[in-house]
Amino acid sequence: MEKGHKPLFTEEEKQEFIGSVKVKKTKRETILRDGLSLSEAFTCAYLDVARAPLRGIAKAVGDSKKVREECIEEIIVPLCTGSLLKAKCTDDFDNAHEELGNRIREYYAEKGYNKGYDVFTVGKTQKWINMALKYACIYANEYTGGLQEIFHYCHIPIDRYIANPIAKELDVKLPEYEGFVMPQCNTFDAEKHNYSWSKIDDYQAYLTCQNAIREALGRSTPAKCALEWEFEWWLKEKQKK
Repeated sequence: MEKGHKPLFTEEEKQEFIGSVKVKKTKRETILRDGLSLSEAFTCAYLDVARAPLRGIAKAVGDSKKVREECIEEIIVPLCTGSLLKAKCTDDFDNAHEELGNRIREYYAEKGYNKGYDVFTVGKTQKWINMALKYACIYANEYTGGLQEIFHYCHIPIDRYIANPIAKELDVKLPEYEGFVMPQCNTFDAEKHNYSWSKIDDYQAYLTCQNAIREALGRSTPAKCALEWEFEWWLKEKQKK
């Protein structure tokens, strides 16, 4: 943590969440002690996407680790430090977020990940970006001032765990995609309806959902920002599994 900035999450919250970071135990201990760089946050977040949703990526791009590292260093970190972490309002953040997603998808398409389901959809990209920002907000050891400035603008990483609370607790419709039409929120069940966040591929539908989440949380008492609410509910849902 850089000097002069109060952590966004308590030490207790950091401990509570660390078991969910998909790295070895020794790496988790290092994260708790030393924190994460922005690059490391994006590396950890990639592992949240890289199971079934990114099946086949190595065949498409060759050395997927090298391609990922290049994407993080050449595309992601420069765009984050150049615009995303300098956002002064919600619109600034959303515009930078969309641009970053577009650049990631273009980069991987150029590397050969560009056929059928083997593409970086909006769903896959939002999970990577949003989880990385979540990790950074919890554990970052750099750019903490910028992260504090954008914390209230950040999007919820949409996945199977958080889908039910979005629909049932906030009464917000999830983004639709080919083969999925959102039912009434109170009847939605992510498992029953086989909700596949990785198939979301319309950024405006995705952003409509994020804005509806912001509006719902703004009406709550006390009002919360998206990542504050998501942190609490994601852990609740994980404990049910």
